[in-house]
Amino acid sequence: MKSQVLSSQTIELKRDQVSILGPKLELHDCNVISEADRRGMAFPGVRMHGGVFDQKKALRDFHFQGVHFLRVRFMGKYIGCDFGDWEDIDRSSVSECDFSSAQMHDCRFLNCDMKGILLPKWPCFCLFHPAEARDYVLSQQWPKKIRLTLDIYTDSDRECVAALGDAGVLAKESGLPLSEIRALLQRIPGLTIVE
Repeated sequence: MKSQVLSSQTIELKRDQVSILGPKLELHDCNVISEADRRGMAFPGVRMHGGVFDQKKALRDFHFQGVHFLRVRFMGKYIGCDFGDWEDIDRSSVSECDFSSAQMHDCRFLNCDMKGILLPKWPCFCLFHPAEARDYVLSQQWPKKIRLTLDIYTDSDRECVAALGDAGVLAKESGLPLSEIRALLQRIPGLTIVE
């Protein structure tokens, strides 16, 4: 699909095939239903305004490059995904989107205004401006797996304005109760938990 404007359509990105959206594709209040993995989709020039992006199969290690999301509601599971762009917001962006129904772990938001972004609820947590929390994180004693995760989150350029993790995953990997992980995380400057 390319060089067109679509409104109120349902677009399916199927498993085991490559779906390319763009260039010059505008989606207004459309629903994108995706079963694709990171090798099965590309967005070389998409503007999605409104609507829903529903990832039916967990999407891992994907950078939503070449796509501009405005007021889109995200559903499904995202692991290691990047939203926005490291260098050029004219190439990729995310603005005023709703991630409250999504599951997210090891995800980053790049060069965007987080004020208009709705975040997932606990056990998801969000570390705003992770690079600014690095000195604090390195100065503390952490359980091994949590220290590694926080080290990765805070070892980031300033273009990363937020890093999201799933405390449930950390609890499983570290063997610690969720309540203990929450107490540890809440000490970090810039960390937010949505109830």
